[in-house]
Amino acid sequence: MEVHRISENTIRVTMDADELKERGITMLDLLGNKSQIQHFFYQILSEVDTDHTFAKGDPVTFQVMPSSSGLELLISKVPDSDDDSSNNPNDQLRDLLKGLGAGDDDQRKTEINDDREKLVSDNRRVFKLDSIDLVAALADALKVEGLASSLYTYHHEYYLDLAYLDDNYVELKPEDTWVIANEYGTGMTEKQFQRIKKNAKCLIGQDALGNIREYFD
Repeated sequence: MEVHRISENTIRVTMDADELKERGITMLDLLGNKSQIQHFFYQILSEVDTDHTFAKGDPVTFQVMPSSSGLELLISKVPDSDDDSSNNPNDQLRDLLKGLGAGDDDQRKTEINDDREKLVSDNRRVFKLDSIDLVAALADALKVEGLASSLYTYHHEYYLDLAYLDDNYVELKPEDTWVIANEYGTGMTEKQFQRIKKNAKCLIGQDALGNIREYFD
């Protein structure tokens, strides 16, 4: 199990299929048993939260990205300014199921629609980054044609709005791009971003990634 502390509020955990098997867990188990999902992810949190920063009663969200080799789990503390609904255990469990496809067809459609609303859209994501150095590192990692980018700042934090201009993915597909971006920042919902954007300063309106690469070169 690989653990990477992305920021004080976010931990990235990567597990391969063998590690899941050692814990007696398969992807089918996660798809079919809601209580097992909740128990499994909170067990992982208790293992990786070595400094107990996530054990102070703050709401926690889990973002799951399954892969052929296992899964990647992003564990994030929810800021107090977020919707009160984030404190609802049922909403938290629904978030755990996103990306795993659990539930019946009607539930699955609802979860997909909710996911798109929360994560902006399939071809667009917004990420919060803690420093300009992380923005520069991400710009260096994402040298992708057809990826529009705008950079904002607010209270010494940076917000990167990324969107594919069309569906002709020559280098990276959107889902792969978002995985890379998650290594440097934290994904935001549209509601969170719009709340920040009202007071944020736009540093670079177009081709932010390309301009940042030029500046730092």
